[in-house]
Amino acid sequence: MKIEAFLSLHTLKKLGTLLVLILMFSCSRDGIKRNPYLYEVSFSHSINLNLPEYDNLNFAGGSKFIPYGGINGILIFNINGNDIFAWEASCSNHKLEICSKLSIEGLLANCSCDNFKYSLATGQLLEGGIVNSSQYPLLNYRSERSGNTIIISN
Repeated sequence: MKIEAFLSLHTLKKLGTLLVLILMFSCSRDGIKRNPYLYEVSFSHSINLNLPEYDNLNFAGGSKFIPYGGINGILIFNINGNDIFAWEASCSNHKLEICSKLSIEGLLANCSCDNFKYSLATGQLLEGGIVNSSQYPLLNYRSERSGNTIIISN
């Protein structure tokens, strides 16, 4: 009886070691591909949706540029009437310049440097440039909604 228990425990240890080795070697070392054009900034900004200047954000498809926070400001987009996305207002695909500040054109964010157009719904580059793996989407910021208040932070 003791031999069977020992073999069972020994087998479990071997299986555990094997599982750990498999997990170690199956993990990618590539990690997250960091955007070389944009740097990290820390901020927290609160928006009161009851104020008239933010009324557009109460409806699906509503958007607003906020000049403070982030690197060049923040682009805010209401995707479905309830969920809010917040994006960095800097073009993600070239170094920071005066012309790299994005502007809102309907459901798109436009970079005047090279006419890149990004979706405010997904952050993906839709127009301009050659679509390849070296291009970056818009930098997304955390947005949290509590009643009529949105807190955007990084």
